[in-house]
Amino acid sequence: MCGRYTLKAKGIDLQRELRLDHEPVLEPRYNLAPTQGAGVVLDTAPRELVIARWGFTPSWSKDVKDGARHINARAESLGEKRLFRDALAHRRCLVPCDGFYEWQHHGKQSTPHYVTSPDQPLLTMAGLWTPWRSPDGLEVVTFTIITTAADAFMSRLHTRMPLFVPRDARDAWLGTTTGTAELSTLLHGAHPPHLTAWAVSAHVNQVAFDDPRCLEKAAAVQLDLL
Repeated sequence: MCGRYTLKAKGIDLQRELRLDHEPVLEPRYNLAPTQGAGVVLDTAPRELVIARWGFTPSWSKDVKDGARHINARAESLGEKRLFRDALAHRRCLVPCDGFYEWQHHGKQSTPHYVTSPDQPLLTMAGLWTPWRSPDGLEVVTFTIITTAADAFMSRLHTRMPLFVPRDARDAWLGTTTGTAELSTLLHGAHPPHLTAWAVSAHVNQVAFDDPRCLEKAAAVQLDLL
């Protein structure tokens, strides 16, 4: 799964890498968590980074907080679920990050790890978005991050991992004319990026902490990931 991630990249780098029409103004985030606002690129024009609430909230929900149950969506069953079927066809998004956190469990203990790519400073996770409107007319853009089965590396931490959209497939993922066969290839045939991971301080366990200390290496190194 994906339950926390970072987005520290500068606005100008995001604009260049994601081919945005405007340079976004964002504060660096070291511990993005569900139900918080995060920058995503929608399949709309102009191409820009908008702040959306993490947690897919369908239009029929009475409370935007219902989205907390849908922070992730499984790639294998997207087309079968009423909740995500329409968004998969018409409302796809990119969720930029420069790394994410995963917890390795040892009995009752768990150790947070930071996972990133040594080859790609900026990664894009596949996402779906949907608007939700409050009873008083306030519209909120909400999103979910698509996950897939963990590859050989990530399986040492978790059975699931984010589905990453390669650089050369970003336009297709956001494209309004992308066909079913191409979507299936993106969902099930994309190769994950080369990843690396290291154990970090328990500082990241607290959602309220959103600072560089979240990335500090833990005193005890997890040898099984080296």
